[in-house]
Amino acid sequence: MRPPRLLVTGLAAALVAVATLVPAAAGPFDEEIAAVRAQIAEVEEAIVGVASAIVGVQEAIIGARSAISSLEAAIVAEDDRIVTYHGDLTAIDLAIAEIEARIGTQDEGMLVYPVRLELLADEYIEVWASRAGPYRLRRELAVDSYVRNDERMNSVLTQSAQLTDKALEGIRSRILYDALIQETDERLEIVDARMRIAGDRVAGVHTEISLAKDRQAASFTELEDTRASIEMVDAKIAASGSEIERFHGEIERLLGEIGQQRGYIERLLDEIFLHQEEIVRLESEIVRLEGEIELIQELPPTRRWSGLPGDEISRPALAIKIDNVSVARPQEGINQADVVYEELVEAGLTRLIAVFQTTGARSVGPIRSARTSDPPLLEGFDRPLFAYSGANRGTRRAVAASQLTDIGYDTASSLYWRSTSRRAPHNLFSATDRLWGKYPERDEIPTAPFAFRTVLDELHPSAEPVAGVFVDFGHAEIDYAWNGEGWERTHNGDAHSDSDGVRVAPPNVVIQFTTYGTSSADARSPEAQTVGSGEAWVFTDGHVVRGRWERPDQSRPADLVADGRPIRLTPGRTWVALARAGTAEIR
Repeated sequence: MRPPRLLVTGLAAALVAVATLVPAAAGPFDEEIAAVRAQIAEVEEAIVGVASAIVGVQEAIIGARSAISSLEAAIVAEDDRIVTYHGDLTAIDLAIAEIEARIGTQDEGMLVYPVRLELLADEYIEVWASRAGPYRLRRELAVDSYVRNDERMNSVLTQSAQLTDKALEGIRSRILYDALIQETDERLEIVDARMRIAGDRVAGVHTEISLAKDRQAASFTELEDTRASIEMVDAKIAASGSEIERFHGEIERLLGEIGQQRGYIERLLDEIFLHQEEIVRLESEIVRLEGEIELIQELPPTRRWSGLPGDEISRPALAIKIDNVSVARPQEGINQADVVYEELVEAGLTRLIAVFQTTGARSVGPIRSARTSDPPLLEGFDRPLFAYSGANRGTRRAVAASQLTDIGYDTASSLYWRSTSRRAPHNLFSATDRLWGKYPERDEIPTAPFAFRTVLDELHPSAEPVAGVFVDFGHAEIDYAWNGEGWERTHNGDAHSDSDGVRVAPPNVVIQFTTYGTSSADARSPEAQTVGSGEAWVFTDGHVVRGRWERPDQSRPADLVADGRPIRLTPGRTWVALARAGTAEIR
């Protein structure tokens, strides 16, 4: 299950409290528990970072939701505007209906005017019908012309009347004509009066028609203007609709962003859950280590340099350079050394460096000269005592410039002796007590070269069962074969034993693949490069662990690691071959 959200805020503090409650470790598990605590601290920092990221994402979601609220308010406002616009449209529709009704009424009123004009025309005809004789045509034409308002016809009638008057001047019965004319004129005056009245009425009707047309034109203009306002309102509604669509699009985008942020939060919560699981695992590891510490505390004490039971001995490391050619074998003291390094020298031969701390030997040798490879290799052992038979000028300078404590033959010859049973230069020997006795005030416990398993430890997970390993130095061919207790050493086909006839068979063998350069003191001498990193094969308890050696500087010995974990050795002695790459073969 994923951790609850409330856990995020208080998780870091809780983890700190848990780490604080873990008791301090002791013994060989100090580094492991410290490493686990460091991992817990890293996980705590990761959880705090994830929690901070979640807070940032939640703030982003709050901001997006606030923006959505603002957009929704804007949509409501636009909807209100659209409602208002629809109200405006309703009002416009009512206004249009009112105008159209008015126009309809006006159209109906206009239909009356032709009828009224026809009636007036009939009245004119009736008035003219009361006139007789030659004036009938004039009267009828005059009425028709007047009604029609035909000026051309009026002019023709006027001319016809004038001609008629002239023609009548010769009529004999002038008196009768004049009487008729007088009667006609009187009648005409009456008719003219009636015609004037009718004319006024016709003019009034025409005026009414003109005014009605003007009113109707104004109504049509108003109607067009009102209809035009519909387009304006429709445009506003469309604009508001587009804005609403844009707002909805923005809301969809923000909702999508919120969805993404929520997905991110889910991933972060999953990450926190994984960190929690890692914390639980690490806490379990601490509990396991604490349990092992309790068990170890019940075991007898062990020595750092060998991992074997016994109290620590407060004295410096003692490194002794030992000859390894055939005439120098069998050597003395090589099976008592905690660590023996085998390094390449001239002509494909090798020399040994026996390093003592937990045990000593009454006789060690034959002791031979130093090489420039020795100071960088041995400086990691906290100013070790260095015993050797001599060296060329360049090597002596290298030893003098190093952190090694020089107790070589040239410096302290009284600590050495020469055997009469061997030929020089293979006859120089010393004893560890003599050499340590030179510096009785040195009571430190130097940094141990390896980490050892306890009875509670299993082999490294990557360990593989093997029979042995072969190393080719050139003129020195070395075999190590597992015999159930140790790795039996063979040198150029011969069993390698010490002067007591005890076979060299250390519980641990390390093949440290090393680059060799040219010694600055002697161009014929190779110089091992033991600072840096490289491949390493670790043979222990009948198995090999393929890993690496890592040594950033000369201040401490090399670390042996595989898959990010330290390689722990079987308690006891260890032989280290500083071999070139490609010169070893697992069997």
